[in-house]
Formats: sequence, structure tokens, C-alpha cells
Amino acid sequence: MAIWIVLLAGSVAFGTLVVGALVLPRTLSPLALLLGLASLVTAVWAFGQIAQRYQSPEALISAVAILVASIGAGFAVATSALPHLAGMPRPVTLPDTVPTTPESRGVVLISCAEPDRYRSSAVARRQNLLAESAEIDVPGAALPFVFFAEKARYRAVGGGAPGAAPARSVAQAVAERLSPGVSGVQLAWCHTPVSLTAAVATLAHAGSGRVAVLVLGPSESAPLDAAHQLLDRALRDRPGLEVVFGAPVWNDRLLPARLAERILAATSGVDRADLGVVLVDPGLPPVWERRYTGAQNVENYFDQRVRLLLCEAGVAEHHVRVAWLEWQTPDVTEAVRHLAALGCRRIVVAASTIALPTLDTVLDLGHAIALARVPTGVQVVTVSPWGDDAGFIEAVCQSAATALGIDFVRRG
Repeated sequence: MAIWIVLLAGSVAFGTLVVGALVLPRTLSPLALLLGLASLVTAVWAFGQIAQRYQSPEALISAVAILVASIGAGFAVATSALPHLAGMPRPVTLPDTVPTTPESRGVVLISCAEPDRYRSSAVARRQNLLAESAEIDVPGAALPFVFFAEKARYRAVGGGAPGAAPARSVAQAVAERLSPGVSGVQLAWCHTPVSLTAAVATLAHAGSGRVAVLVLGPSESAPLDAAHQLLDRALRDRPGLEVVFGAPVWNDRLLPARLAERILAATSGVDRADLGVVLVDPGLPPVWERRYTGAQNVENYFDQRVRLLLCEAGVAEHHVRVAWLEWQTPDVTEAVRHLAALGCRRIVVAASTIALPTLDTVLDLGHAIALARVPTGVQVVTVSPWGDDAGFIEAVCQSAATALGIDFVRRG
């Protein structure tokens, strides 16, 4: 009887550890793989012992059935546990009372870039959000490969996401520009909903009685909703602490001119009649697109202002297209192909309302352009996301200053 239990346990362990090898970070996945191979060897050894001991077709068929079914069961059980990797938000305590002096002001910048390093919890949280609010369900058998694909994307960019460092640079620059009117600037992250509450708590404990929150990304989204819910819960019965939300940075009156300037700087003397421009927005799943129409309107208004400025500079109106990086159409491939068919000799693909570089802009954008297969003689250049661009930082500071009611003099 014991040998059957060894066969069962080894097979279940192998199926479970296969999921672990696919999902765990690179530092732990080799260990899971080694343990999985050891479990498989143990199961195969038990199968051999059963074959020698019983020497009957019935025993062999039963052992094969147990081996296959147990591996599948282990894989299925481990897969069903993956959504729980997201974890429960830990409670964040806000101070009972905070000072309300005019100088006690702070700013929280919410970055919508990925975590600096691969985290299975962040992937699980994203997939849970897509399943719950975007009606996008990944079959259980395929879910571990979603984690593996994300891990492979991190490996393709050297292990670290490209948006974390620019986000910190933006936060530091905003703190310097708004000093001394603002006592502190904290970063929060879309991939960790509780980080918004934690950032507000840090500023409150440091003495900030009024905190402005600004988003470095879409003005509305499901991750922001989750963060706002946690913050609203923590703000109940906290007298003296005021949290205000700044206007979307894409509403800034000078930012479209800055993007048009960056685009025209990439033309390298090409005649404007031969120039095509693709303005790239991040895109939303269909359900979120219908739900967050306000964010879509903000992005559309920004793109139209950029289009108008480019047309005033001599670019043909039908040579300026708007495309989305994912989910929505037209995508970047279609837009680039369309402009090439219109005879544009140089096509500038510019990240329009994408504040920080992401894995999508680093990996997928170039791939989408390559898929367009433009004719020989057509050159495609890209304008990177805003990052710590001086004009973008000024726009962020202006929105924060307006929300906090402090004076701010823009540069340039």
C-alpha cells in the first residue's frame, strides 16, 4: 500500500511544482524545478516497483492512471491557488489628528508603471482585476503560463521594469520644484492598491494636513478605483486630514505643445507633406472602455489638441492618426501601415498619454511597428513616453499646486 501512496504523492508534488517553476521568481523557480524533477523521479521509481511487484496489466493500468491523474490534480490545485497570491491588503493606520497649518502640504504621485522586479503577487492582482471587473477570464490550465510570460518579459528587458526609475525621478523633480510650498512628495503604485493609503499616511505622520493626489497615467481606471476604496475607508473619522485629487495632467494647456515640439524634433528636416504621426494611447479592455469614458474623453481631447498643433505646423490632417497600444483599435501596426500607404516617407510614433515607460512600450511597441512591414524608403522613428521630461514635470507641478491652492510659476 505504501508504494501506491509514494506514487500518488510524487505525482501530485510534480504537478504542483511545475506550476511553482512557472510562477515563482527566477531566484526560486530553479529550486521548484529541481524539487519537481526529484518528485517525478520518485513517482517513476514507485511505478517501476509496482510493475515489478504485481506484474499484471491491471496494476500497470491503475498505476498509469494514478500517475497521470495525480499530476493533473497537483497542477490543477496549484493553479486554483494562484489568485490567492494577490493577498489581502494590509491595514494602514492614519494619525487620529494632523496639523492644519498652511505649510503642512504633501503630494502623492500614483505611478501606473509595473513593479521594478517581477512579482507574482502583482500579476495575480492584475488577473483578478481583469476577471472581476473586465470580464476577462483566463482558463485555469493557461493561468500559470500568464505568469511565466510576464516573467519572460522582465527577463527580456534585463530583469527590471523600465518605469520605476523614471517615476522616482519625476517625484524627486516635483519635490524640488514645489519646495518650500510642499513639505513632501510620495510615490504610490497602481499595482499595489494599498500603497496610495500608505503614501498618504506617510505624509500625514510627517505633518501634512492637506494632500494632493495626482495620477501619472489614465485619470480613471480599475486599479485606481481599488486604491480609492481603500483610501476612503482609511479616511473615515480622521479629522484635519484633507485629501484632494488634482486635475488630469493631460488637461494641462501647455503639454500638447510640448508633445508637438518633441514630435517635430524627430523629423530631421523631412518635408512636412511627407510626414506621418501616430499618437499612441495605452488602451483599455472593452468593459473598462465603456465604464471609464471620462478617461477616454480626456485622452481624446489631448490627442486632438496635439493634432491641431501639428496641422498648424504643416502636417497634413489625415497624416495624424491615433492608435492604441493594446485592447482597442486601430492598433499601432494598422496606423503605421495606413500612413505608409498614404505615401509618408517618415512616420513618427509618439507615446501620447503614456506617462512612463512600461514593458509594453519597450517590447510590444517596437514589435507592432515591425509587423507593419513598411516599404523600403519609409523610416519609422519613435518618441518615448514622457518620463522626467521637463515640460511634463511642469504640468504635474501645476496640477498639484492648483489642487493645493499654492502659487506656482512655470518655467518656459
